[in-house]
Amino acid sequence: MREQFHKALFLLKLLGICLIFLFSQRLLFFLSFLNEFQDDTFLNLFKAFLTGILTDGVVIVIYLLPTWLVLLFFNAENKIIKTVALVWFCVGFTFATLLNLVDIGYFPITKKRIGAELLDVLPEVPALLGGYIASYWYLVALLIAYLFFAIWVFKKQLDNFKNTAQNFKLRTVNILFIIIFFTIVARGGINKRPVTPFDIPAMVEPKLQWLASNTPFQFLHTLDNKGIKIENYFDEAEAEKIIDFEKQFKSKSFQKKNILFIILESFCTERVGMLNKAMKPYTPFMDSLLLNARTYKYGVANGKSTIDALPSVLSGIPSFMEKNYCYSTYNNNNVHAISYLLEKEGYHTAFFYGGLKTTFGFENFMNINFTKNYFDQEDYDSHYENSGWGVDDHLFLSYAAGKLKTLPQPFCASLLTLSLHHPFPVPEPYKTMLDTIKDPIKKSVKYTDLSLQLFFSKVKNEPWFKNSIVAICADHTSDGLGYLQPNPINAFSVPISFIAVGDTAFNKVQNQSISQIDIYPTILDYLGYNKPFVSLGKSALTSQNPSVIYGGNGIFRIFDYPYILEYNNNTQKVFGFIEYNENRTFTYLLLDDVNKPKIDRLTNYLKAHIQVFSHRINKNQF
Repeated sequence: MREQFHKALFLLKLLGICLIFLFSQRLLFFLSFLNEFQDDTFLNLFKAFLTGILTDGVVIVIYLLPTWLVLLFFNAENKIIKTVALVWFCVGFTFATLLNLVDIGYFPITKKRIGAELLDVLPEVPALLGGYIASYWYLVALLIAYLFFAIWVFKKQLDNFKNTAQNFKLRTVNILFIIIFFTIVARGGINKRPVTPFDIPAMVEPKLQWLASNTPFQFLHTLDNKGIKIENYFDEAEAEKIIDFEKQFKSKSFQKKNILFIILESFCTERVGMLNKAMKPYTPFMDSLLLNARTYKYGVANGKSTIDALPSVLSGIPSFMEKNYCYSTYNNNNVHAISYLLEKEGYHTAFFYGGLKTTFGFENFMNINFTKNYFDQEDYDSHYENSGWGVDDHLFLSYAAGKLKTLPQPFCASLLTLSLHHPFPVPEPYKTMLDTIKDPIKKSVKYTDLSLQLFFSKVKNEPWFKNSIVAICADHTSDGLGYLQPNPINAFSVPISFIAVGDTAFNKVQNQSISQIDIYPTILDYLGYNKPFVSLGKSALTSQNPSVIYGGNGIFRIFDYPYILEYNNNTQKVFGFIEYNENRTFTYLLLDDVNKPKIDRLTNYLKAHIQVFSHRINKNQF
């Protein structure tokens, strides 16, 4: 029997060896983010690793498909065949391993496995490759070690293989067996359709889906994300009524004050002293700013990257898709958001960013949805050289302060900072000044705080500033510093604050939840804008509004402080109800009759959000 099926057994052995390699990469992922999974039971973790074998099998068969075909149909003892098989193995295994290792560095930022959106950010990589290698040298070393050992093992197996002559019938049986078996593995089992990342949350605890999945699997299944499914939970008009999609604030007069959005790179809740006492030495200016503003204690981002934040903050478009809005098939949609509304009222618009216009397609988004007046690194100095993403904040914020006073009033402008992004550059003289701070992130936090202080010192006496409202928020969360418990809300927690200059009544800290898409409706409400408009976000001036967050693979969460509801849109089932506490920890509550009224209210509100978003974005009607 062994001789008759020697080729099939050989290929199964190679498949098993590859599974061991990918298992070790999952184990590495687990150990790297142990704090994310330490509260889970052994049984749940076991199920996640078991499911991981399924996703690993899919990856091994598909990524190494040329290798399997060469070895199946040709004589593996032949030198040329061995070389061809080994080369294809090197290519497929390298790509799969590289993707898995990339997420060791990327997962702390996104809290999800990266998909085909990686292709969208590749143009930004060359300029920063040196900095990434310096910071993540251990991942480069791991990649080299994996490749060396895997190639050595694979080559040794090929060298030891001895072919046995077979008649046509037996050879055909071997080939059919392998084709059928490998096809089953590639499909993820004997199912009506192949397994996809969207199936994983139904197979394991949803919070363990990223442990059960792997990055090459996620990448493979997000290559062809053409659009999102139109949901029909309610009648269309009813869904829009549930979330108050069509808005008109009651006001007799519209105060045409200047508006400034300050979007802070990675300056999440954990990095603000006012919201996290451990960071007080590093954010004294930010703290004083937020304490004298209308600051929302439980703010959340609607996405996990800067290219999610700009549509959310400036256009009210949350990140409800696997693909970033700026790279999606909808990126040419016309969004009738704040700049569209205010330009009709005589407002001028501008956007300031110290990087290049080409970064992440920012310019394309701005041209369509916010402004054509885009000031970037080349406007500051076309010969500027830096060690990060663009002009250092203390320089560019000062430049923006000078430009703002030249804008015709009233204006609506936005400013995006740079510093708190890897590689966390701190230029001189601040580098020497802050030399006692050894943690590069904390040093960059302090530098950003000083840059903000410099900016506000330059604008505080300007006439435009005295007649303005300033919205401050972070674009997204980033690497944790270990101060906050890993949980579904802390993974998205960002400061959101409003400064109405001269309005001393508008400076109280609010103990309520708010999200980025609520920012511009809140500003319009404060200014007394009284014309009709549509928005998924709501004003946070009158009452608390639940905030919807998308975690990927069909998993939605709705945050209505202190409650969080977890919902799987693939199975259309609620799978968690949580109470979020003042100390930013959480407790799971029972899905019982006592909590049913709250659960039903939040479920309907969430479903309405999902439905309205899917309808409106497909019809280009935002």
